[in-house]
Amino acid sequence: MALALGLVAVQAWAWYELRAARAALVRYHPHEARAALASCSRVWGERPSVRLLACRAAWQDGDLSAADDELRAAQQLTDGATDETAFEWALLQAAAGNVRDVEQYLQRRAEQSPEAAPLVWEALAIGYLRVYRSLDAMALLNLWLKNDPDNARALELRGQTYVTGRGVVRGADDFRRALELDPSRRSSRWQLIQALVALGGYSEAIGHLESFMRAQPGDPKVLATLARCYFFERRHDEAWSLLERALAEHPDNGLCIRTRGQFALMDNQPAQAEQWLRRAVAAMPEDHQSHWLLFESLRLQGKTKAAEEQKQKAEAIKDRSARLTELRSRTLAEFPLDPAVHYEMGKLLIDTGRAENGERWFLTALELDPEHRPSHAALAAYYESRGDKEKAQLHSARAKSKE
Repeated sequence: MALALGLVAVQAWAWYELRAARAALVRYHPHEARAALASCSRVWGERPSVRLLACRAAWQDGDLSAADDELRAAQQLTDGATDETAFEWALLQAAAGNVRDVEQYLQRRAEQSPEAAPLVWEALAIGYLRVYRSLDAMALLNLWLKNDPDNARALELRGQTYVTGRGVVRGADDFRRALELDPSRRSSRWQLIQALVALGGYSEAIGHLESFMRAQPGDPKVLATLARCYFFERRHDEAWSLLERALAEHPDNGLCIRTRGQFALMDNQPAQAEQWLRRAVAAMPEDHQSHWLLFESLRLQGKTKAAEEQKQKAEAIKDRSARLTELRSRTLAEFPLDPAVHYEMGKLLIDTGRAENGERWFLTALELDPEHRPSHAALAAYYESRGDKEKAQLHSARAKSKE
């Protein structure tokens, strides 16, 4: 009897964790769902339905690699593809940015099965944002919110879309509304903080940052950002104390180092600021603010030649960022099938340190034009830098094939 009761208790525990995971996903809390599913899988890990749910929670949480692993496990347990695994595969592909391959299928699925529509809209919106199809993301999210005006996840994603298109004020409004509906949404809170700091809303940001501090007392991003907000709100003693703690705990964190240099600059100590800001640009080579603050520290010291050289570096970074924003917000929407645009996106992403994203854009350029020589040449250089000689030689030969 004791053994039977024990087995029943174990099964009941697994059922409880599965139910908790499903409830968390309904609320768009994939991190909580993954924790519950990890417990459930200790008992029911051989159930395809559990693996498929774990796949969904993983891609919703941004962990595409784990989602792929869970999906493969589900397919093995079902001895091949089923309608459920095919649907989950399409959702995963969409969330990963491979939207062109699956968007028609998913849109039909949403029309035929209205209960699946929110999942489809979420996956497609994530994918559109990943590949900078901002107009498509906005149209989809507006449709979602027309059907469900109080959906916190849709508001959060639309806020991201606004920010991508430089609509930071409207993005902040959506993040605020998402938090009103669900105050426990940490992702919405952090994105609201970033928007508020960009807008100079330091006082409002402080309240949200202090909430984060209570939950994540050692996070360097939170420490540095809160210290900066304190400083701009003239709470200098608190700012310095917090930043000293941040640097003691995270001496190599680029954001903490940059903030220390900024404080020195604002305290009229340009020579000291230069030392910190040189470390900041080494830690964050594509961070425009670090480069510009370094220029200011050199200018204030009368180091004219060095300041001019540094200013050119800062402006080059700003120009790259502005061009990326232009491509994301307008050019790609106007010329989605132009391989030259995809190539330029790839090149800018490579130049700004996002090599894997750049590779994806070179490959989509080749899908549009298999003989696009600049993309072949760029991929040859990329694969050469990664030590993949076979792929490098293949693309190098294709780049030269018509010369």
